[in-house]
Amino acid sequence: MQDTSTRERLLAAAVEVFVDQGYEGARLQDIARTAGLTTGAVYANFRDKEALLFAAIGARVGVEMDALLVEAIGRNPRAMLEMLGDQLVQPRRQPPLLIDAIAAARRDDELATALRERMATREQALVEVVERGKSDGTIDPALDSGAFARFGLTLAMGALVMRTLQVDAPPEGAWHELISRLLDAVSEEQPNVD
Repeated sequence: MQDTSTRERLLAAAVEVFVDQGYEGARLQDIARTAGLTTGAVYANFRDKEALLFAAIGARVGVEMDALLVEAIGRNPRAMLEMLGDQLVQPRRQPPLLIDAIAAARRDDELATALRERMATREQALVEVVERGKSDGTIDPALDSGAFARFGLTLAMGALVMRTLQVDAPPEGAWHELISRLLDAVSEEQPNVD
């Protein structure tokens, strides 16, 4: 069995230290120590603390996104959007690093640029789902795909803040019903309500 790579150990340690101390309070020495490595190992793998934070966020979000994508395989766009909507209020095991990154980005232009690029990538993925929905009649073709994707991303960011503040989620059934009705409202064929 192969040992965990140095980079993976550093990412795991970074998540732990950033969650415990926050981005601005975390020191590279603490991350290296938590990983059982030296700061030289940090600099051999990452340019600086910002690069390490961004990689840790990416690794963590990547795992969550991969799990969602596996779940979404074979689903039509509406079912995929419902599933993504339902996921917004699901509790997470670890607090999100993205909130710390956003706060730090106010004072770090490089981090802000990197976060904007990551958001643009996520938004484009949502645009593609919306476009697929337009093709199969799930979403009205007259709807602006970019606006719909931005709404979804904004909703996701708001949900992230609510989870970070540990605000209780609405009842699962009520939330799903709301998501379903919102999708009905943007569908090409309005549901029959007699």
